[in-house]
Parts: sequence; C-alpha cells; structure tokens
Amino acid sequence: MLCLRGSLLLAVLLAAVALAACGGDDEDGGATTAATTPTATTPVETTATAPAPTPPRTETERTDTAGEQGGGAVAPDRTAPERQPGGAGDEVPASSQALITGEGGRLSPSTVRVPPFIAVRVVLVSEDGVEYELSGGGETIKAGGEIRSASALYEGLRTGERLVLSGPQGRVTIEANAEPGP
Repeated sequence: MLCLRGSLLLAVLLAAVALAACGGDDEDGGATTAATTPTATTPVETTATAPAPTPPRTETERTDTAGEQGGGAVAPDRTAPERQPGGAGDEVPASSQALITGEGGRLSPSTVRVPPFIAVRVVLVSEDGVEYELSGGGETIKAGGEIRSASALYEGLRTGERLVLSGPQGRVTIEANAEPGP
C-alpha cells in the first residue's frame, strides 16, 4: 500500500514537471533551466480556468523592402497608437488660465501673475451681461450680452515679461512671475 501511494505520488510529480516544461517559449535563447524536485509535497486541489481570449493577429503588407536590404526606412505602421483616437499625439499642451471678470462696468483683477514660459488662456467673463472688451497681443476678447464668456490663448511669457490688455472698462496686466503667491 505504501509502495503504491509512493508510486502514485511520483507519477503525479512527474506529470506536473512534464506539464510545466510544456508551453510556448517565444524566446530563441539557448539557455536551459534544470528542473528541481521538491523534497516534500502537499496535495493541492486545483481548478482549471479558461485562458483569456487573445485578439486576432493581423498581418500588414510591407510596401517598402528597402529596410530589409539595409538601406532606407520602413513606413510607419498605420495602426500605431499615434493614429488611433486618444493615442499618443492627442495631448493638449500645458497652459495656465487668467480669469478676468467684468461686473459693474469694471474689470478685475487688474494684475494676474502666471508661470513663465507656459501658454496663458485669458478668459473674460461678463457677470452682469454688459459687454466687456479686452485687446492686446494681437487678440481681441469680447464677452457680454448673449456671450457670457470668451477666451484667447497667448504664447508663454518670459520671466518678468508683461502682456497688457486694455479696453473701454480699463486695463489688465498679465505678468510672468516665477515667484509663488499673490
């Protein structure tokens, strides 16, 4: 009885080693790994699960064979992440926001400090429905009436550089300042 149990345990152990050795190894390396046998084993109950489905592979036709011959580049793959919605290249550049509010015929704040070298989106909001206008840096922003807010994007400013926007209700200075705080 003990001999039969030992033989059964040995057969199960050899089957486990044989199954572990099976499988696809995608690497072409010639390295081998020596199998080790454990000194003590405990029976373990396992449940088989179905492998996750893999997406079907598609083959693309190569139109330029110059890359294979060592001369020239191969055209980029049309299914590359850059060509897919939301893939690389769909990023929005960094920008800071300068919110200018028009209310009671006045614009506030009169000075807005922004980080240097980062694009600035100036947003003009009419809180009272009256038309407000700011011009400068080659742009004109108008808000009021049916259009509650409007904006314009300006290139980043160097440290200490200022962008002055003016209109009938006053002027606003956008200042690039590397110092934190108000």
